[in-house]
Amino acid sequence: MTGFKSGASSSPYSGDDGTTDDEDDTSADVDSPTPNQTTERVNDRDQRRVDNDEESSESESTSGGLPWIYRRSSITDGRSKTVQLHLQESTRERQTEALSDIESELGESVKKADLREAALLVGMDHIDEVADVLREWGYDFE
Repeated sequence: MTGFKSGASSSPYSGDDGTTDDEDDTSADVDSPTPNQTTERVNDRDQRRVDNDEESSESESTSGGLPWIYRRSSITDGRSKTVQLHLQESTRERQTEALSDIESELGESVKKADLREAALLVGMDHIDEVADVLREWGYDFE
């Protein structure tokens, strides 16, 4: 099962940078975590961040210290899975603005896939703010 409504093709959306717009929809109902589960998640997230930092350091040293965008041969190089990401129109507009802002700040062109992944990583570091947006959308509604 692809997660699409019946009659939909398996990959109807693709980005203009040669990548697929991504999203895994795992919206199953889940009970609220207990305080211990929340602490475990935070500890797991912190450990994954440490592990990722160590992997980045190791891969940089084995590749002559070049940053990832210069080592890869394509936008998908180093990305192991493509997932669907369906965006609200207001989010697409903010993405366009953010892309322009970040390109101005960095002084070079940035791929949308890189912007999205970086924004996702920053969001995962600020999970309380992510929860606030989800509440605005109606999650945790009483």
